[in-house]
Amino acid sequence: MATVAEFIEIRQQIESLIGQITAPAGKGIPGSTQRLGQATQLLATLKGMADNDVQEICVGRLTRVLAKLETKAVAPSSRKRVTKRQPAV
Repeated sequence: MATVAEFIEIRQQIESLIGQITAPAGKGIPGSTQRLGQATQLLATLKGMADNDVQEICVGRLTRVLAKLETKAVAPSSRKRVTKRQPAV
């Protein structure tokens, strides 16, 4: 059985990784996908530790934040730039 202190420590690690991923807004951060993977692994550990309603709410919130960050990390790489052709003269 995990203690509350361990739960809090892992939650703080996840929030620290989230802060490192989102620090410079709008710029690609080297290693952000690696940090996102670490945070996801820690979240899986945290899900198994959740014992009460407050901890379940915390896990749900972190799950939503990481899911949103994951979609943002994937979206820019899949976009293509569309350019308008100049008419031939």
